[in-house]
Parts: sequence; structure tokens; C-alpha cells
Amino acid sequence: MFLRMRKAGRALKRFGRAKRGVAAVEFGLVALPFFLLMFGLGEVSMVGFAQASLDYSVNETARRIRTGEAQVAGATYGDIQTSICTQLSQFIVLTCNGNLYIDVHHYPTFAAAASGQSNPIQNNQFDSSGFGYSPGNASDIVVVRAYYRWHVLTPLFQPIFQNISGGQRILVSTMMFRNEPYQ
Repeated sequence: MFLRMRKAGRALKRFGRAKRGVAAVEFGLVALPFFLLMFGLGEVSMVGFAQASLDYSVNETARRIRTGEAQVAGATYGDIQTSICTQLSQFIVLTCNGNLYIDVHHYPTFAAAASGQSNPIQNNQFDSSGFGYSPGNASDIVVVRAYYRWHVLTPLFQPIFQNISGGQRILVSTMMFRNEPYQ
């Protein structure tokens, strides 16, 4: 029995002094946190870039409403959605069909506009049933909201990034302004 324990002790000492394979073991310990960090950083970067692109596209399209160009041309919900999607797709390849929702409403005062906004995310579900397109007339106060359904790519980060069920995040861009006194 003593001899067996002594042999096991020597084998354990030999194992502790061995240097072969140390780099592989260290890489194995560091690889998982490293790759999780890299994928998470990539996901955050993509969401940030998509949000900035959505803000830019809403700003450019809302300018057409603010100056009256959209009203004079008789632009529809589909036209405004296509305009935002075209601007959005200049920077990042995003699928707008079924993922991009627009809500344009006019109000008599800024106070009414601020109180008339409701959150379309209720109980981890996105509800676009109250959305519409009503750009108003000259000097009306208008709120343009665009929502993009982003599918979270990294499964381990879905619980952190999602704000609706199904591993999805709704990106939102809002502009409030008074229409110019166009004729």
C-alpha cells in the first residue's frame, strides 16, 4: 500500500513539473471567455451601427414631410417606408420587409404630441396595430417614429439584448417637429 502511494506521489510530481502542452491548456482556459467577448462586441457594434443608420434614414425621410414635399407629392405609408428603407440600406444590409414599421401622426400642440405617444412593446410583444400615416398640413406638429425588428445573432446574448420575445430587439428612432408653412 505504501509503495503504491509513493509511486502515485512521484507520478503527481512528474505531472506538476511537465511543461509540454501548457500553451494548449492555457488557450483552452482563455478561449471561451475570449470568443464570447469578441462575439458580444461584434453584436453590440452591429446593433449600434443599425441604430445610427435608422436615425439617419428617419432624419432624411422626415425632412420630406417637414418641408411638405411628401404631402404635395401624395406620399403614402408605403412610400415613406420605402424611403426609410432605401436610406437605411445605404450603410448596412438590412431586410425591411416585415421588420420595418413606420408611425407618422400629426398633433395640434407639442403637449398633445408628447402625451399621445404609447409604447408599442407590451408584455414582451411588439404591437404595430395603432400605427398609421398622417403627416398633417402646413405648421402642424408631426411625430415620425420608425421601428426596426433586429434579430439578435449571438444566442448567449439574446437574454441580454432582446426587448421582445423570440431573441429580437426593437430599434426605435423618433423625430418630432413642426411642419414648415409650405403652400
